[in-house]
Amino acid sequence: MPEFFKLIWDICCLRRGPQDLPYAPVLLATVCAAFLGLEALLAMDASTLGVGAVALAINMSVLYSLLYARGVPNRFVQTATALFGCALLFTLLMLPFQLLLGDSKDSQPSPGRALILIVLLLFLSWKLIVDANVFRNSLNFPFVTGLLIAGTWFVIELYLFQVFSHAPPPA
Repeated sequence: MPEFFKLIWDICCLRRGPQDLPYAPVLLATVCAAFLGLEALLAMDASTLGVGAVALAINMSVLYSLLYARGVPNRFVQTATALFGCALLFTLLMLPFQLLLGDSKDSQPSPGRALILIVLLLFLSWKLIVDANVFRNSLNFPFVTGLLIAGTWFVIELYLFQVFSHAPPPA
């Protein structure tokens, strides 16, 4: 497993791509479970697990559809492992700053909060570049097209999160 973390770090540093990960469906399942578990733990809410599972299923479906449309569905396991492994790492890297930021509803604007927000924005930018590199390698697109896909992916994830987290309870 330490080799996996080194590979994920190298992907985040743009030294490697998803093609360097092993084809291991069990590893993908483990990464997805860890990702969902961390999201549920951070939210401190079991219902987040359901929302996260739906979002993960949608992401996996869209990813497979993209790969299928490009004629490379055999790259699904490695691409998904790279995307969600990197997302897991970025969540862990951003966590201390998010904890320092605290609840935005209760606090006044300050230079310290602004600095934390800038750091979080830099992490988000880095993640988009990493995702773009993963898409570039997996889909055989130029980097700019990968960046467009990564940006669109991010906006859709935000939208889905808003839809699922604010949905009215079932009647």
